[in-house]
Amino acid sequence: MGPDSDRARPDCPVILSPSHVRRRSVPAVTGISAWVPLSRRVAGVGPDTTVHDGLPPYLHGVLQDWVNDCYPDDRYGEWTRLRNILQYRLRIDDLPPPIKFTDEQLLDVIDALLAHWLEPGHLVNELNDLLTNGGAGWRINADQNGLERRVEATVTTAVVTAVRTTTSDTADHLRIAWDAAYGRNPDPDKAYDEAVLAVEAIACPLICPNNPRRTLGTVIADLSNQAAQWAMVISDSSGQPASPDRLIEMLKLLWQGQSRHAGSPNSRRQTQAEAEAAVHLAATLVQWFSSGVLYRR
Repeated sequence: MGPDSDRARPDCPVILSPSHVRRRSVPAVTGISAWVPLSRRVAGVGPDTTVHDGLPPYLHGVLQDWVNDCYPDDRYGEWTRLRNILQYRLRIDDLPPPIKFTDEQLLDVIDALLAHWLEPGHLVNELNDLLTNGGAGWRINADQNGLERRVEATVTTAVVTAVRTTTSDTADHLRIAWDAAYGRNPDPDKAYDEAVLAVEAIACPLICPNNPRRTLGTVIADLSNQAAQWAMVISDSSGQPASPDRLIEMLKLLWQGQSRHAGSPNSRRQTQAEAEAAVHLAATLVQWFSSGVLYRR
C-alpha cells in the first residue's frame, strides 16, 4: 500500500484534529463578503464582483496562509505523513514551503489537500470564502474534493440538476465529463467522449432497447426512422406536440462533432471549447430524456 493508503481516495478523507492544525496569529480575512472598500462606498458602488482568469496576485498570499493552516505540526508524525502524501500525489521530490509556491504549485497543493486530506468543514469553508470573495477563476467542486474552473452559477446548477435526476450510469458519465472539462487538469477528448456516453446511457435504453450494439448513431437513425411514433412535450406552431426533429438535430450535433477513429484523415484532438459545449449540450439532452420531454405517442 502507498504511504497514504487510508487517505488516498476522495471518498475516504480524514480531517485533522484542531489541536494538530497550526493557526495564524492574525485574524482570518474571510467572512467579509458584505464589506465594501471606503473608496467604493464613497463613490456609491457596490463590491467588486470581477472574476479573474486564474488567481489574481492579491490572492496568492492569503492562500499561502490557508495552506499553512492545513499543515499540522509533527508531534504525532502528521506533518511527515502529509508531506509524503503531497509529494507522492503531485509527483515531486521535494515540497517547497508555501511562501515559495508558484501559482501552479499553490493550486496543485490546494487541490491535493481537498482530495486526500481534508473533510468538509471549517478549513474548506474558509477556502471557499477566499476564492469567492477574491474573484478567483477557480472554486471548490460540488463534492468538495478538488478545484474546478468557475462557471456561471445557472449553468452549473443545470448540470448538477441533470446529474441528480438521471440514472446512476448516466450521472457517472456526466460527472466525469464535467471534471474532465473544468477540473485542474482538463482533458477535452475525455470530456467529449464522456458527454457522448452520458447521452447514450440514457437514450439507448429508451430508443433502441433491443439492440445490443447500440450507440448514439443508432439512436439518431432509429429516432429518425420512427419519428412519427415520438413526440415532444413542447408544441409546434400549430399547437400540436412537436416532432422530434429538433432533438435529432441536437443529437447529430453532439455525435458528428466528436473526432473518432484515430488514424483517419479527419481524426483530431477535441478543443477545450468543443469539450465544454459538448458537456453542456449533453446535460440538456440528459435532462430532457430523464424528465420525459420526448415520449412515445
